[in-house]
Amino acid sequence: MGSSNGLAIAQGRQPLFSFGLISDVQYADIPDGRSFLGVPRYYRHSILVLQRAVKEWNAHQKHKFVINFGDIVDGYCPKDQSFDTVKKLADEFEIFEGPVYHIIGNHCLYNLPRSKLLPLLKIQSPECHAYYDFSPVPGYRFVVLDGYDISAIGWPQGHPKTLEALKFLQDKNPNVDKNSPTGLVGLERRFLMFNGAVGKEQMEWLDGVLQEATELKQKVVICCHLPLDPGASSKEALLWNYDEVMNLIHRYKCVKVCLAGHDHRGGYSVDSYGVHHRVLEAALECPPGTDAFGYVDVYDDRISLIGTGRIESTEMYFNAQADL
Repeated sequence: MGSSNGLAIAQGRQPLFSFGLISDVQYADIPDGRSFLGVPRYYRHSILVLQRAVKEWNAHQKHKFVINFGDIVDGYCPKDQSFDTVKKLADEFEIFEGPVYHIIGNHCLYNLPRSKLLPLLKIQSPECHAYYDFSPVPGYRFVVLDGYDISAIGWPQGHPKTLEALKFLQDKNPNVDKNSPTGLVGLERRFLMFNGAVGKEQMEWLDGVLQEATELKQKVVICCHLPLDPGASSKEALLWNYDEVMNLIHRYKCVKVCLAGHDHRGGYSVDSYGVHHRVLEAALECPPGTDAFGYVDVYDDRISLIGTGRIESTEMYFNAQADL
């Protein structure tokens, strides 16, 4: 898995910086099970995958930070254990010797409302928004999107965002079970309750961040639990309004890569604008003794994902013509 633009690689060139990543740990202290598609899930083993990841990241000694791409615990986690289980997993991440950036996923929100979840993940927002950005070096900016901004899960029952999501699902999905794609055709199959959308305020915020990044000549990496390109993901895992978000992103030349989780099998694509999309393989689906995590070396002209276990290594060269 990967791409190359045929340019000679400068052998031995040091990256500008590197960072660790992992997705869909989905730990729960319950016996192993299967997904609705019949794929085995190893609920108790996944915390061991995370522990080995943290040990590897610390041994590397050069990673500036780590990103968790969401679903820190599983929806089947007994609800009376949700708070303590999320805290337990967050504490495992804290063993990493550097900053950890968390992204919220649907399984996180099955367990805890935003008001309790976000403080545990050290996402600071008085309005319980889970989108933010950071710049680890002057030439790069990371933008974390909240894919459950408009969502039927996580917000209080009568919250405007909950009501907007329920109305959207009622209009788009005729099934009684809103997590069922039965009868939905093609890209319509994303209109499921376990997905969500980026709302109007967040879109305006994203527009402003990309404008600023362009002015500062920064390259941008977009991070979201939900995938943003059908070429890298199953149709059932996509952000509801991925097309709207990508139309905004494509107005700028600064965005080089979009990273996501949620679709456990992983995926990779390059869209028609030259933006790379990499969906990460899930830690949850690692049989005992196997792993799914990695780290990324970041350069001026590419980012290199070096995977361990189920995470496939991926070279992502930037489109030179699209540079600022």
